[in-house]
Amino acid sequence: MLVKDVMIDDVFKVDPESSLLELVSCFIDKEIGSVVVVDQQQEPIQIITLRDLPKIFLFAPTPSNVEEILQTLGKDKKSLITVKVGMPLIEAINLMARFNISHLPVVDDNSKLVGLLSLKDIIKSVPSMMYIDHLTGLNNRLYLDLLIPKLKRTKGPIGFIMADIDNFKNINDLYGHLIGDEVLKVVAQTLRKNVKISDEVIRYGGEEFLIILYRCDLDKVKMVGERLRERVMKISFETNPNLKVTISLGGCEYRGEKNIMEYISLADQALYQAKQLGKNRVEVLRLEEKQEFCEIGPIL
Repeated sequence: MLVKDVMIDDVFKVDPESSLLELVSCFIDKEIGSVVVVDQQQEPIQIITLRDLPKIFLFAPTPSNVEEILQTLGKDKKSLITVKVGMPLIEAINLMARFNISHLPVVDDNSKLVGLLSLKDIIKSVPSMMYIDHLTGLNNRLYLDLLIPKLKRTKGPIGFIMADIDNFKNINDLYGHLIGDEVLKVVAQTLRKNVKISDEVIRYGGEEFLIILYRCDLDKVKMVGERLRERVMKISFETNPNLKVTISLGGCEYRGEKNIMEYISLADQALYQAKQLGKNRVEVLRLEEKQEFCEIGPIL
């Protein structure tokens, strides 16, 4: 989930020349929690919140304008914290927690004000946030439960791919868990960017991802899997140029005739086969090729 999915775009604004009366009227008439001060280019200068009002009345009861109010509050453009419209929501929440703030102006790539993110709006979105993996920004495994009815109704073939980062434990051991987290995030973004926007990419658990491809038969599953594998191989890390990441993938085709979890299990078996055959490869299976699981060790 991104900032743009939760922010409001109807932001109440004043300019530095606005009067105290105009500022207070915004809070009273609109029953809002904050007002953004903008310049002539519609770039945010600062934000004034309800909890600033007592300080204003105490230290500057008769200011000439908003610019003087900002000086009294010790606020300037350099101290303003903003977020980009396309930023993952979890990163914005982390900023709020770190700096103990409840309102963040949202800007576009040209630094123009386009919205406002408030703690109140985030709380309203909590139900949907339950289905987001906070590290990668992908949907989590709970989201699959919501998808199952849709998958059963879908006409045409659906491709399932299970993808797993090769030797991920070694990455954590050698580079540390912070780098391991960065690897997870970059791989997740790479998978998401290289499938259709209508397809699903889910963090299934640990370093494992489930990719759901609509209108995709087994041949296309193999092709998409190879494309994803190649894209991940090209990932580079500026701070760790020697770190190379690969993934193994297993795929299958679902046509609605059986239990969905049986097909996800089949994709998982194909993934295991890819691991056994040397990793950094794609394997696909048909249901009739499914083998009975004996005792399978952990995938590394």
